Amino acid sequence: MPGPLPKHSSTRQRRNATSTRAVLRPVSNPDIPDLPEYVKWHPAVVAWWRDAWSSPMVPEWTESDRHVLDMAARSMQTVWAESSSPGQRTMASAEVRMLLRECGLTPMARRTLQWEVDRGEEAEQRTRARRNAAVPRAVPDPRQGYSSTG
Repeated sequence: MPGPLPKHSSTRQRRNATSTRAVLRPVSNPDIPDLPEYVKWHPAVVAWWRDAWSSPMVPEWTESDRHVLDMAARSMQTVWAESSSPGQRTMASAEVRMLLRECGLTPMARRTLQWEVDRGEEAEQRTRARRNAAVPRAVPDPRQGYSSTG
C-alpha cells in the first residue's frame, strides 16, 4: 500500500509572517519633543535627539517608548561628558546600543523587525546606477614605491 498522498504545495508553505513588518516612510514636519531640562545636554546628544525624532521609525513608537529614548539620551550624555571615566563611558555605550536597538534605530534592529525604510523611486534609480557603474578598481601594490636594495 503506497501511503497517503502528499499535501498540496500551498498547504506546506510556512505561515509565520512577522507581525511587525512595515514599510516606513519619511516624516515631514516631525513633532520633536524637548529634551528634559535637568541636564545641560552635549551638542552630540541634541543632534541625535533631533535625528531620532525626525526618523521614519517615529510612527511605530508608542507613548511609552519616549521613556526609552530619554534613557538613551541620558546614557549618551554619560558617553560624551568630559567628567565620565572610561569605565562609565564603556558601560553607557553598551546601554545606548541596547536602547537604540529596542527602538529600531539601528540597521540590524530594523532588519529583525522587518521594517523597511521607503527610499523613494529616485533613490532606487541612484542605487541601480551606482551598482551598474561599479567597476572593480585595481589596488596599487604598496611595495612598488619602495626599493628592496635599500
